[in-house]
Amino acid sequence: MSAFHSSKPPRRPVRTTLRGARSRDLGLRASGHTDPRWYRQLFQANPLPMWVYDLETLRFLAVNEVACQKYGYTRDEFLAMTIRDIRPPEDIGAVEQSVRLTPAQVFSSGVWRHRFKDGTIIFVLITSHELRYEGRPARFVAPLDVTGRVRAEAALQESEAALRRAQGMAKLSHVVSRPDGSFERWSETLPVLAGYAPQDMPVTTRDWMNRVVHPDDRAMYRSKSLAAARNRCKVEIEYRIVRPDGAIVHIAQVNEPAETSSLEGGGLRWFSTLQDMSAQKRIQAAIHDLNTRLEQRVAERTAQLEATNRDLVAATRAAERANQAKSEFLSHMSHELRTPLNAILGFSQLLAQPGHGYDADRQAVFNGHIHKAGEHLLKLIGDMLNLAQIEAGKLRLNLQLLPLKALLSACEAMVMPQAESHGLRPRFDVPPEDLLVVADGTRLKQVLLNLLSNAIKYNRPGGPLELRVLPGGREHVRIEVRDGGEGLTPAQVGQLFEAFNRLGRSRDGDDAAEGTGLGLVVTRHLVEQMGGRIGVDSQPGVGSCFWVELARGRAADFDAGTEASPDAAAGAPQARTVLLVEDDPSSQELVRTLLGTRPDLRLVIASNGREGIALALAHEPQVILMDNRMPELTGRQALELLGGDLRTAAIPVIAISAATQPPSAGEAEPFKAFRRIAKPFLKDDLLGAIDAALLPHREP
Repeated sequence: MSAFHSSKPPRRPVRTTLRGARSRDLGLRASGHTDPRWYRQLFQANPLPMWVYDLETLRFLAVNEVACQKYGYTRDEFLAMTIRDIRPPEDIGAVEQSVRLTPAQVFSSGVWRHRFKDGTIIFVLITSHELRYEGRPARFVAPLDVTGRVRAEAALQESEAALRRAQGMAKLSHVVSRPDGSFERWSETLPVLAGYAPQDMPVTTRDWMNRVVHPDDRAMYRSKSLAAARNRCKVEIEYRIVRPDGAIVHIAQVNEPAETSSLEGGGLRWFSTLQDMSAQKRIQAAIHDLNTRLEQRVAERTAQLEATNRDLVAATRAAERANQAKSEFLSHMSHELRTPLNAILGFSQLLAQPGHGYDADRQAVFNGHIHKAGEHLLKLIGDMLNLAQIEAGKLRLNLQLLPLKALLSACEAMVMPQAESHGLRPRFDVPPEDLLVVADGTRLKQVLLNLLSNAIKYNRPGGPLELRVLPGGREHVRIEVRDGGEGLTPAQVGQLFEAFNRLGRSRDGDDAAEGTGLGLVVTRHLVEQMGGRIGVDSQPGVGSCFWVELARGRAADFDAGTEASPDAAAGAPQARTVLLVEDDPSSQELVRTLLGTRPDLRLVIASNGREGIALALAHEPQVILMDNRMPELTGRQALELLGGDLRTAAIPVIAISAATQPPSAGEAEPFKAFRRIAKPFLKDDLLGAIDAALLPHREP
């Protein structure tokens, strides 16, 4: 007994297909009134392959000639084999299991694979029933070759799967509508496109329009659909649908008429193809936005170029005015120098004559003239030297956190006698609390005294003289000096800070006020080098208000700079100072938060390039983080000034910019940054750059 038979459970009684017959096999007796030879002849002559195999050994017991010819074996070869031998090896287990489970009655066990002698594989539909053959339990089999059908079905399934994949990739769907508008069938992708479960899908074109089409597009959708139905022609419709979750999808739909056969009921049907165009619409919108922004940038660049040209023309005219003013200055500089020298030399000669005979009062008058002329000459030479130092870049400032109250009080004491002698009404609004500014004390006093002196000099008799301080929030302090003089026209304001320009005032005219036209030029340079700004608001006939804005310091920074902290006293390492120069508040907050995780770093923030220079000189940071596009001074300009100062030239500067590329070979880079970080940056990139800059022997 074979291994297959030994594992098979006991079989149920075998029933023959010949009801009531007691024959034992096809070759002997089939019934009491039928000749078995007739059945043998029918078996052999049947045009379909047939065989009988033993249910226990699975060996072939009988086979007709058609089966031999089809499978390529002789009858003797066939009868020497089992049904395993005509099956692919991988199917044998399933075949043995099927033999055990197949019912005894006539039964179709489905499609199986058979193998010819030459190895060809075919697909067959098996129809079989049990019987007894020569006294043994057997099964009669009639295989029907369905290879062509199976392959056609497989090709059709593959084609349908490819179509589904293509529709899915192209976001295509389709639906077929009957003449009455009801949906006959649709693609699997249509419910996905509409966002509905298949059982919840609209089933008519009207239902689709009312439930799915965007309310604003329904009238257009209905109009085009009706026009296509009347004209029986193809129509293309672009509209929006609203999914149940509220999502908006842009649809491109093509409706095409399709005549159907009488077997399908006849009439005009519509084949509609729908495609999700949302991605294309987004791309089109992005391209449109890009074109709009490109046009805007072109317009901005054109405007900038025009503005640059205007600035160039203005600069050329300003240079011409400066040259003219300088020529005028040189022409009367001799007069300016000789006038005080004439007084000094003339009165000193009178006093030097032996026996001059001048009484004490007369000598005192002569000495007063000599002293006044000497002061004027000293002021003239000082302004010229200051301007020369500034233009040569040799003027050095000592910026620090400076209490403003004491300095303003000193200025008040110095100018009060002069103001009272001119009959002015002085008012000094010195703040009661100490405000701190970043400044050089000596130079700031020079700036304020110059503004106050001008306010006295050009005031009207009995006019107001005011000095007040306006705290400009957390970042700046504003100092104003007001007078009640003649005021300035807009044209004069535009030329006010030009060197050698006294705005038409002359010692030979009605205006006898002394000066060289250098005082305000020097004042402006001093304020800017302290990281501040200076300006004027003036109205003819009313007066002028000169103002200075300086960076405001914090009391905590002032205390830290003058007193040792407990940690420092205990020998703890001091925090390293990082200066951030950035005008964007959100970027400031981001860097403040990132550095907040590092207790070894202390952050100081400046909102523009000028303030950054002032705080760099005041705090002497170990690292500077510098943005490029800022008001007042750009990062590049600030880097140039920092690099030109011995006190800040060695500080490593990390350039932070939204520009994705470093300066090209053609662009000037006056001061090389230690490292560049592009926005948006990662925390590790920023902290890594800072740590690299803090190394004793750092590498970019």
